[in-house]
Amino acid sequence: MKVITYRKKKSLISRVVALSFSVLCFVSCDKELKPASVIVVDPVRHYYPVIQGEMMNLSYEIENTSDNPLFIQEMQTTCGCIISRDDLPVVILPHKVGYIHLTFNTIKNTGYVDHFIYCYGNFQDSTCVELEFDTNVVPRADYVHDYEQLWQEQTTGSSSIRDFVDGMPGQKGYYTNPEMSPRTRRKEAVQEVIDEVAP
Repeated sequence: MKVITYRKKKSLISRVVALSFSVLCFVSCDKELKPASVIVVDPVRHYYPVIQGEMMNLSYEIENTSDNPLFIQEMQTTCGCIISRDDLPVVILPHKVGYIHLTFNTIKNTGYVDHFIYCYGNFQDSTCVELEFDTNVVPRADYVHDYEQLWQEQTTGSSSIRDFVDGMPGQKGYYTNPEMSPRTRRKEAVQEVIDEVAP
């Protein structure tokens, strides 16, 4: 008698679990991913020259300015030498700042390089945001050393303190075109509002 009631209880529990799981699936299917507006800080960057074989670490700051969470579900690069250090999807909560971390391996590049990173997600204006960076990759010469190689060879004796203060050669930073910066555009928009309000 107890075996029959135990089986009935087990069957009832499994039915309740299956029913609640199916209801949960249907409820989650009704929710739609809403678009999020973002500001990418310095999407176009010009990095200082690096010596071939160095690893460059890049971090792009993305500010979510909407009330909806941002999901970056896929990233495509124009070169296999650019690797994302983030697990996908990258989630940036509403009115928060997040980062995309990339590593650029310069071993397969020589000379001027210009690379793009395409981020796909629930962006408001389009499904894709384009990031760009360029640099000059200086090859290691066999007999004629480049000025950057000579400087690096000269400073290798005290590299621990100098690199700590000045940074590694491949991590010197970047510069941008000021007219293309979103911060510049934001300041101009704020100035226009101030000019309109002012008597």
